[in-house]
Amino acid sequence: MAGKNGKESTRARIINSAKRLFAEQGYQKTTIIEISKQAGLSEAALYEYFQGKEDLLLTIPGLWVSELLQDIDEQLFGVKGAVNRLRKYLWWYLRRIEQAPLDAKIVYLFLKTNSNFMATEVFSNVKQFYSRLLDIFEEGRRNGEFKPDLNPRLARDIFVGTMDHIVTRWLLKDMSFSLFEGLDSLFDLMVGAFAAEPPRTAPPAEPQTGDTAGGRADAGLAEDGLQEH
Repeated sequence: MAGKNGKESTRARIINSAKRLFAEQGYQKTTIIEISKQAGLSEAALYEYFQGKEDLLLTIPGLWVSELLQDIDEQLFGVKGAVNRLRKYLWWYLRRIEQAPLDAKIVYLFLKTNSNFMATEVFSNVKQFYSRLLDIFEEGRRNGEFKPDLNPRLARDIFVGTMDHIVTRWLLKDMSFSLFEGLDSLFDLMVGAFAAEPPRTAPPAEPQTGDTAGGRADAGLAEDGLQEH
């Protein structure tokens, strides 16, 4: 048991060391030697746990993304209405990004551009995580909150693309502003594009003067006057 715990502790130490170095100086500039020194291991010892730098990159976000996937259902539990669920999803996700900037930086700036990312378990979990958005958009289409001809997949892509833009910009600008700055207006803009059009109400009928009782009486008086002359 002690040996297993010791290996898990060493593995976690390697991952945390790589995470810090990747986030601080970038994936390309970081070397295995630096990671092993940061973790207090020899380079040979590190290779007993990971095949190399790319293996570490593809492993690091696994735990974080798994936690997000487990937490999202709890966060949405009991929230009624597609728009409310969509808002909860966005605010909660950005809050989690804010709480784990190193994980977010590795995922958004390094991992998503790696050609092997789509073959990882992390990518499978990311797909499941975003599939919750498909459920929300489908719910809104069914209950009339969103357009009846809304394509949930296209709506999901627009929503995810917007989230990615917000997070990537925040990371590239060294987290110098709040992720929630202007978020209400942006959310309203997106939801407005998805929302069903309100039912049209017929305008009130305008009275036709020729058909009114007063109009008919005036016409009768005019005719009487003509007959007298």
